[in-house]
Formats: sequence, structure tokens, C-alpha cells
Amino acid sequence: MKLVQLIDADDVNDDGTLKLAAPYHKPYDFVVRGDPRTFADLLKPEGLAFVKTYADGVGPWKPYLVRTVADGVDRNRDGKITINDRRVDGSTGVIEAAHAKGLFVHTWTFRNDASGYGFSDPKAEMQYYMRLGVDGVFTDFPATGVEAVNGL
Repeated sequence: MKLVQLIDADDVNDDGTLKLAAPYHKPYDFVVRGDPRTFADLLKPEGLAFVKTYADGVGPWKPYLVRTVADGVDRNRDGKITINDRRVDGSTGVIEAAHAKGLFVHTWTFRNDASGYGFSDPKAEMQYYMRLGVDGVFTDFPATGVEAVNGL
């Protein structure tokens, strides 16, 4: 059986950094033990080495993998500014760092009805992450996922 360490966060700040607030700031077993490390710490080299001792992969929320910035530009020209209009600044390096430690990366969640940070088209969003090298995606819309894989 393959094990994946979930990596969560509370929200994404306008500058693309992640907001780590309880209860989305660290694994529950860390809370119980008083371990000061956060989810973000688990994606640093020493954190990835720690994860490798018990898991086969990491499952970071997608904003950990691609930095997006809310800069007020209406990129999809629909007359309103949403998360889909965020500027995509590209890979944060987490995928490459995880792979260097021998961990696979399975990110989440891709949705047709909510799309994503910096993307209006869910298929294009999934393909972007796939081209960066993720090993798997979670989606509530598997037909779109199949289209994304087949369209690469």
C-alpha cells in the first residue's frame, strides 16, 4: 500500500504565500505532541526527508506547487476579479524537491465548478500541473482529468 502525507493550508494570501491557521496549519498528530512544525515545513528538504521515513509521497494542496498572485488584473476579461484571474508565477520547486527525495507528488483538488488559482479552464489547469511533473491529481470531475491526460 502506498502512503501519502497530506499537506494542507488555510488560504492563499494575495502575494501567493500560504496562510497557515488552525486547524489547517499542521498535522493533527503534531498538534497533540506539541511539535512546532507546520505543513509548510514538511515541504522543505528536511521535512521531505522526514516524510520519506514513513510515506511514499506527498499530497500538497495545489497552491504549494504553483505560486499565483492576486494583482487585480482581469485576465479572463469577464468583468470581475476572482481567483481565476491570479497571475501564475510558476513552479515553487516543491515537485522537484519531492522527486529528489524519492517521493511522488499527488496534488488536489481540481474542479470544473470552481476551477483554480490562475486558471479559468480546469482542463488547462490540470495539464499545467501535469507538465510540471505531478504524479497524480485528485479531481471531482474524472472525465475532465481523462481529457487533460489524453490532451498532453
